[in-house]
Amino acid sequence: MSDVRKVAVNPPFLMNAPAYGFSHANRTGDTVYCSGQTSMAEGLEAQAREAFTNVRSLLAYAGANMADIVKMTIYSTDAECWQKTAGVRADFIKPPFPATTMVVVKGLALPQFLIEVDVTAVIGAGS
Repeated sequence: MSDVRKVAVNPPFLMNAPAYGFSHANRTGDTVYCSGQTSMAEGLEAQAREAFTNVRSLLAYAGANMADIVKMTIYSTDAECWQKTAGVRADFIKPPFPATTMVVVKGLALPQFLIEVDVTAVIGAGS
């Protein structure tokens, strides 16, 4: 039986999440549950690129990769986010695509955030 204890994943190259009362991700067994990743970059596409870069780095730190993503949720304050970020997503997410939900919201944690991406990955699922 695999180890199913919850292990916090907080890479030193991302903001100090525990100081704010959360973890960037939790790994239990081969499953990695990632908190939403955002960006302070200028513009939706730039924020999307940085958020996906953060997701990729976070997953790598936890022992997973982008191909291992089984579920993704994208939150955005822009109703046209799906179309505007298609090229960015294509740079990071390849077939077979994860189950994905796109949610348009009134606002995110900070007013300058235009997009937030959270994922669940299963290590080895993309092999």
